[in-house]
Amino acid sequence: MLFEDKYIQIDSLTFHVRIHGQGKPLLALHGFSQSASTWDALDIPGYQIFALDLVGHGKSSKPEQLDAYRLVNICAQLRQIIQNLFQEKSYSLLGYSMGGRIALQFALKSPEQPIEQLIIESAAPGIADSNQREKRLQADLHLAEQIEENGAVWFANYWGALPIFKSQQNLSQEEQYKIWSSRALNAPHALAQTLRATSQGKLPDISEKLPDLNLPLIYITGALDQKYKRIAEQIGTYPKAQSLIVEGAGHNVHLELPQHFNLILKTHLHDSAML
Repeated sequence: MLFEDKYIQIDSLTFHVRIHGQGKPLLALHGFSQSASTWDALDIPGYQIFALDLVGHGKSSKPEQLDAYRLVNICAQLRQIIQNLFQEKSYSLLGYSMGGRIALQFALKSPEQPIEQLIIESAAPGIADSNQREKRLQADLHLAEQIEENGAVWFANYWGALPIFKSQQNLSQEEQYKIWSSRALNAPHALAQTLRATSQGKLPDISEKLPDLNLPLIYITGALDQKYKRIAEQIGTYPKAQSLIVEGAGHNVHLELPQHFNLILKTHLHDSAML
């Protein structure tokens, strides 16, 4: 597969986009501590993939200042990147985990955007309970401090050992090392600032707004991820949404079962547009 790298300048920040495929545009947003390369195996006939390195990740800028990592500014960055890439053309938007949370928030905050279809993988619309939201925020703030104190290798070991990623132990040693090394290459300050600004405990809960989202929505998660399986079942009841729960996969379907993930999108993207 051939890849093209594009760099977009927005004020003092540079954003990297990794492009492959041919056809209608699809913008893909990675998860926390990932990069655009997580979508390298994404192959959907008739679609061109624009995989973005979000601020603080991959080959995009990693500013020290917290402001660049706030949701309102990430949404502003996305609008300018989208304008640069697609002008006024319609596009599909895909996001995994943190990238999925950002995609949902962005879609709700940007009704003027010509989004054709929204694809969300293992992302939560928010934490409804205020006490639980505060608890998550404090945990993420503590983790941010630990990352700054202990470094990216420590983080890669810690993050990979979380129960939510247990199913990734079924991957080959080569794949597991690839995932570990991509986490270990992160800049500690950028991960810490991302947690401080876009923690699930920091973002507003949009659960009650999702049923009114006037966009075809495909929600994908693995059956082994019980938390997100429950979220998928709820979202599947919304008028313009369909949920797809993949047997044998956990939190990260596109890495654990890439061919199956491609088949899902090949099959359902066009169907979703008809909803």
